[in-house]
Amino acid sequence: MRVAALTLAGIKMNSLEDYRNSLLTMLKQTGASLVVLPAYSSLLVGFSTAQLKPPADFFTILKDLTSGYGKWLELFLDLHASAARELEIYLVPGTYFFRESGCIFHSACCFDPEGRVIVSQKQTHLTREEREAGLCRGEALNFFTVGELKAGLIIGNDARHPETGRILALNGADIILHCGALEAGFNCWPQAAGIWAQVQQNQFWAVEAQLSGKLADRSFGAAPIVHGPCEITPGLSGYLARGYPGDSYAAAWLDEPARQELKQKYPLLELLNPEAYSELGRN
Repeated sequence: MRVAALTLAGIKMNSLEDYRNSLLTMLKQTGASLVVLPAYSSLLVGFSTAQLKPPADFFTILKDLTSGYGKWLELFLDLHASAARELEIYLVPGTYFFRESGCIFHSACCFDPEGRVIVSQKQTHLTREEREAGLCRGEALNFFTVGELKAGLIIGNDARHPETGRILALNGADIILHCGALEAGFNCWPQAAGIWAQVQQNQFWAVEAQLSGKLADRSFGAAPIVHGPCEITPGLSGYLARGYPGDSYAAAWLDEPARQELKQKYPLLELLNPEAYSELGRN
């Protein structure tokens, strides 16, 4: 399977039609059957195409998501569902916010090649800023299938909590799809402390999409990456493909037989105590 992580850099957003056409062109360019978009994608596209009113600052975005956002969310999801269906790919459209039982959740989903939602996932670990803005956290990690691989979604700050990846791995996840957004600047080491570390600890694949763009007073920019266990990646680096901040995407082929062989030679998870994680959601 060929996979790709997008940053949204290089995609035109003068109008919604421009965005859709430019996105389809880039999706085709990756040659991937599974593509992941970054966190805050619904916000960046909404503001850039004038579907949403520009906010005063980033914190205001998190606190005030009700003005026209619900209508935009429906349009945003329909657009990406049709893109997945047209290109016959699995597509994670990045992240969005929705209200449920009086709470607002930071969430993501995945469309299958027929444009159907096959999983929805809420962010389970909030930053201090997200808590102060009144967001609520999810309490479950969900699984789905892409091709022949068992997959899980990790959203935003969840990447910084190792128990997230460990629970997914203990439940048999083969690949993790991460929608991220790190502030621009010297962030290579904080980024490596997230998904790269989780991959090495759990021996799954990971597709890490990081946002490239500006939202109100905050700029985002980190590297798009396709990760794998060090032993089966070039130079023992843990990177199958790694772009630079500002690159449009990173894409790579996954050698699943090689990963399975590695797990047989070095069964990392069997050296652990799985019962220690039973209270954290192991099925």
